[in-house]
Amino acid sequence: MKLREVERERRKYFMEMRKLSTRQAALIEQIKRARREGNQIEVDYVWEELKDIKHDFAFHRRAAKVSNLEGIALKKYVRGLERLEKRKDKDGINKLLQRIRSSGLDAKLALQQIDEQSYMDELNATLDDLGLEIEGELEDSDPEKARFLDEIDTINQAEEGGDFEQALKAEQELRTKLESEEGAI
Repeated sequence: MKLREVERERRKYFMEMRKLSTRQAALIEQIKRARREGNQIEVDYVWEELKDIKHDFAFHRRAAKVSNLEGIALKKYVRGLERLEKRKDKDGINKLLQRIRSSGLDAKLALQQIDEQSYMDELNATLDDLGLEIEGELEDSDPEKARFLDEIDTINQAEEGGDFEQALKAEQELRTKLESEEGAI
């Protein structure tokens, strides 16, 4: 039963990651359009949304990893129990169950997830209390944003020049960079 629950969770995380990927693609198109039109307010707003998606992506990727590890462990436990049941080795079954309980692997997985989430919640609450989160958003010198917007401008220039192949290649490289940055978070 627990294995089915873990599989459901894992599928849920992967579905969320697909949704985020689709949303990210739409935001890239939106920021390209806003950049072409010179709408800096929309560019700033969409940039913040892209940063949020990057963090959401990282959270779902970590959660999916935990679910995967939990699923693998559960499958191994079940297979071990099935082999012991076929041999009618009740002593072996009891030893396996005891080792599973004493290993603490399930608790370690759960603790890792809880600690990380509570840390992030506490950090966000601290920043909100001090008003630091607002100051960070108002900063104009964001090198990551500048590099991203330069790449968007390159894509827009290629599209306007009719070089759609170059634009497609540049956009694919941009998506690859975003995905690799998401994995680093």
